Amino acid sequence: MSSNYYWQWREVRLRPLHHDDAALWLAEEQSDSETVRFLNYGMDLPKSAQAARAFVERYAEFNHRDERIMFSIETLQGELVGGINLHSMDRTNGVFETGTRVYSAYRGRGYGFQAKVIVLRYAFHELRFQKYNIRCLENNEPMIRHAGRLGCQAEGRIRRHIYTDGRYYDELIFGLTREEFDELAERLRNETLSQSEG
Repeated sequence: MSSNYYWQWREVRLRPLHHDDAALWLAEEQSDSETVRFLNYGMDLPKSAQAARAFVERYAEFNHRDERIMFSIETLQGELVGGINLHSMDRTNGVFETGTRVYSAYRGRGYGFQAKVIVLRYAFHELRFQKYNIRCLENNEPMIRHAGRLGCQAEGRIRRHIYTDGRYYDELIFGLTREEFDELAERLRNETLSQSEG
């Protein structure tokens, strides 16, 4: 991993959530219900423009960063492709979680993984967290693959824990320690060096 700008890696750059990001966030909420189900563990009521503005107003420009640190994900050309945040930050025990959403038109390009690596580096190396936790539904195949790519360890399964879409689902738990992240970062650094030499 290397870039002259800390908040940039490969094809993405992170920036603060801006107030004008609310419109695209709302459009995605209104057009991609299955992603909403995965993110929220169920089907939310329809979002209004007012609710979207209120959410963005609360967290834009890193407001209320003790609750949630919200970033927007852009390509290096400045195109908004999604968002990522740190939340559930337990500073006593040094554990945290993240939320990531890549907008549907931009999925499958590695943007979520690249943004996650930047955020994990910040959480582990700047905020002194020691463990990253992921929770997801048993049928959230993209998140399960993502956890594996990051090097997360499967830590548990809570059976029949979440009810949505007419049935009960198991909740899966994955974890990544600071040391495991450092191994991932070293592997990514070596891959980059190999590609530049080849």
